[in-house]
Parts: sequence; structure tokens; C-alpha cells
Amino acid sequence: LSLIQEVNQLNSKIKFSIILDENPNAYINEKKIIYITTGLLKYTPTYEALIGVLAHEVGHLENYHITKRIKSINNLRSINQLSTLSVIAASILANNSDFLAQSMITNQMGIQNYYSAFSREQEREADIFAAQTLNQLHISPKPLKKFLKILEKESFQKGLTEEDYKFSSHPVYKERFDILENESIDQKYKFDQKSSDRFFFIKAKLFGFTENDNNELNKYLKNDYYEYANSIILARKGKLKKSLIILNNLINKYPKNIFLMETKADLLIPHGYTEEAMRFYQKVYDKDKNNHHIKKIMFEIEYEKIDKKLNNFSQEFFYDYSDLLMIFQNNTMLHNKLRKIALLLGKDEWVNFIDTNIFFNDISNEEALKKLNNILITSQDKKLIDFTKKKI
Repeated sequence: LSLIQEVNQLNSKIKFSIILDENPNAYINEKKIIYITTGLLKYTPTYEALIGVLAHEVGHLENYHITKRIKSINNLRSINQLSTLSVIAASILANNSDFLAQSMITNQMGIQNYYSAFSREQEREADIFAAQTLNQLHISPKPLKKFLKILEKESFQKGLTEEDYKFSSHPVYKERFDILENESIDQKYKFDQKSSDRFFFIKAKLFGFTENDNNELNKYLKNDYYEYANSIILARKGKLKKSLIILNNLINKYPKNIFLMETKADLLIPHGYTEEAMRFYQKVYDKDKNNHHIKKIMFEIEYEKIDKKLNNFSQEFFYDYSDLLMIFQNNTMLHNKLRKIALLLGKDEWVNFIDTNIFFNDISNEEALKKLNNILITSQDKKLIDFTKKKI
């Protein structure tokens, strides 16, 4: 996403979230967050194709398609039944014309046709944006075409025909191929081996943690990527020693790939090797201080360890991990643990700060702002003041 953002000179921050779903898909919700399924990462054949798919979704954002969909809901207020309007609104926001077709009665079919035409034009615009992005990145459109052909084949196997796409929000595949063909520039394309390696290691890790055996691995992974996925599956089956032999060989072969070491720590924890896992997590975190996921895991490990020893938490421990409050603002369990530590350490101002987040839905915005402003007036804790200013 950062490549797409940079080459198109986009200033706004792109928010995304990865969800556990075997169906290869990416979509945007009404809050303009791009959702990427694990299935998309697993079954997209190359990193170039993945960039093309993500560029398509960014194209929706850059062409204000979500804003237009929300605005189109307001244009449907002349419909009498509120329940019908709710169905249309949900369908438009979900980009689900099939659901709309099933829910509308016959004399309202004109609205469905209006929506289908509207969203198909959006899809064309997003396809053009994706093709132009690939041009700017000097990436061949062929991998994206290959992936679209895979999706087309799967659609036809499910019984869909080109006739069905007349009532679909997406253009027919032939039209999408034509867009890629017409928009592509005759140029020398670049292939980034580092990006490809990173992509296949991520793909392999997902296969390792989501498949129960290695029967399907050969279809999607080769050589070291296959071995990586297989090592994870072996550990999950209880064959840790065999798993670590493979994984240690990969770590030695790819010393700069710190995520292999992170995986080793991930595999050690379920087998009870918490201390060893902590050492590997620390090594990875020392090389990448922006790996917030690892920092959260390290907090959980240390918290459980200290909590069993009569709550002997230190000031240093609290401050080391207090930034997790801002990084994982929606994680109530994490906030409750840090709140407990703040209480034990007598940090009442921090308790009030955490409360404004934990109980935000139960108290008014005015009351929350009052608590935060009071912290700014009374506190001498620079870190707390900084966090509070960011909140306000």
C-alpha cells in the first residue's frame, strides 16, 4: 500500500485491516478502511498481482466512491418504507447488488438498475486507476490478468455466466482484461526479487497457520517457501523438533529475514518454551521498534509472569509498555491490564486517562473531554500530557 500511495502522491493515510477469511477478497467499508482477507494473500499468485488488486481498492478511495455511495443513500429518501431504505443502504455500503436484488420488490427494480450502473462505472474507474498505478511502478499487468483469469474460472465453476454479470456491480472479466490491455504502456517492466521473497514468505506463513496438513502446499508454494509453511504445520501437529530443524536452516539461510525468528518464537510458546520465545521476540523487536504486535506479545508474557508474583510491577515496566494504550486503542483487555498496573502504582491520572477510553461509550463526550482537560491542567507527566493532547 505504501508503494501505491507514494507513486500516486497520496497524502491521506490509508487504513487497512487483515481478516481471517479463505475467500480471496479485498473491499472497503463505509469508514474507508480497506479489508484484506487472508485468502487474498494466500491465493494471489504473485506480489505484482496483489499490488494490482490493492491499487484497485485505493482507486475506489481516490475517486470518492464511498462518499458517492453514502450520498446516493440520501437520494433514495423518497422511498416510503424505512425497512426498504435500510436494505438499500446496507447493499450500497456493502457493494452487494445481489443482496439488493433479492430484497427489492418488482416495482422497485428501477432502483436496482440505477445502483448497478452506478457501481459498475465505479469499478471501471478503479480498474483504470489500478492499471495506471502498475504503469507508474513499471510493473507488468500480466500477473494481475492471470489472477483475474483464476477468479473467472472459479466463477464459472460455481455456475455463473456472463449473463449474470448484467446484474452485477462488477464488469465482466473480458471488459476488465480490455481495460488492463488498453491502459498498459509498452515499457520495460521491473521485477523486485526482495518484494517477491517477502510476499512468498508471508504467503507461506499464512498457509502454515491456516492449513492442517501439507497436502495442498505444492499447488501454491515451492522450495524454501514450502519448507517454511511445512515447518509451521509440523510444530502445530506437535512435531516441534522436526519443525525447528527446518526453521533453523531457513534462519541461517536468510539471516536478514527477522520474521523467521519471530515465527520461531510463535511456535515455541504453545510448547511451553516461554523464556526462549521471549528472547527471540526481543531480538526481533531490537531490530524493528515499529513491530507493535511483538511488543504487545512481550507485554502479555511479562504481565502474566509478574502477575503470578504478587503484582510486583515496576514504574519502568509501566512506562515501557504505556504506548500500547495509543497503538491498540480498541483493545479493552489490554487497557484493563495497564489500568490495573496504574492503580497498583498509585497513578491516578493514568487511571483517569485509561478510563476515558475504556468507558468512552458509557460516558458523554463532554465528560470524557473534561477528564482529559483536567489531566492537562494538573499533570506533570510529559508522556501522559502528550498522549492526552493526541486524544483531544
